[in-house]
Amino acid sequence: MNRYSNYNRDPREIMARFNSTCSETGKEINKGEVCIYYPNSKEVFHIDSKQAEEFRNWNADLAMGYDY
Repeated sequence: MNRYSNYNRDPREIMARFNSTCSETGKEINKGEVCIYYPNSKEVFHIDSKQAEEFRNWNADLAMGYDY
């Protein structure tokens, strides 16, 4: 479990509620697809983007106990 899950401004993985476009790659994100959401900038990223990979790595580091 992400230890920062209580903060509503942290990036998170969500299910898209409407069609949108990835901020990094320009790929279409359809309603119901999993994507990465950054609340501070209100950007969404396709699950195959570089930013989504960075997010997954950050989450894995937190799960292993590394603190930034």
